[in-house]
Amino acid sequence: MKIKIVLVLVILCLLSASIQAMVPGRTYYDSENKHFRYIIKPGDTLYDISRIFKIDLSEIQGLNYNLNPEALKIGDDIIISINKNLNYYVVQSGDTIWEISLTSNLSANDIIAYNRLEKPSDILVGEVIFLPEIIAVNNNIKILEFEKKYGVLYISGVARIFEATINYAFETTAGEILKEGFTTATIGAPDWGRFDIKDNIPQRAEIIAVFSISAKDGSRQDEIRMNL
Repeated sequence: MKIKIVLVLVILCLLSASIQAMVPGRTYYDSENKHFRYIIKPGDTLYDISRIFKIDLSEIQGLNYNLNPEALKIGDDIIISINKNLNYYVVQSGDTIWEISLTSNLSANDIIAYNRLEKPSDILVGEVIFLPEIIAVNNNIKILEFEKKYGVLYISGVARIFEATINYAFETTAGEILKEGFTTATIGAPDWGRFDIKDNIPQRAEIIAVFSISAKDGSRQDEIRMNL
């Protein structure tokens, strides 16, 4: 009877690990083949995945020849070759997010928010944790990714903003506002949440401003301005 109970517990543990390892949007390191396995999440495109992992789109397609770019399935995994310019950490046995944060310029809250870790204590051995550099920062907004490609601006970061609304504006150096928009962080203040901005850069735009708006008087708060 004891043997049966032990076997059942072992099977349940293995099933639990398998389920966790298939979380959409997460990345895992394949130590045998020396590559990443990325689990497709809602809204993913191969182009966006190639940009995030800093590899050519053709390289993903070459490694995943059966993959249909027009019909990505949530939960499917794809092979990603490893770019040495990508900042990441592969979770080892006994690791905690706090310990991982000590090896980077990011706080534990930054890492949790940027990697969208719903249960930070449940990170698995072999799970890939991204550790981007801080590009710009103030008290409540941190820009961790800033890229222009084919006329499109990509910004990612973490923020602790009331109601999680992050606003942005494309402007000229003379102060003319050419285009405005907003995005929503994964969670609002007092917690840190990840936000992503993806928008076409209007002609004549020279600056992107990222900020929150005061509920009291509508003024800009926590503004970060970056040259385009």
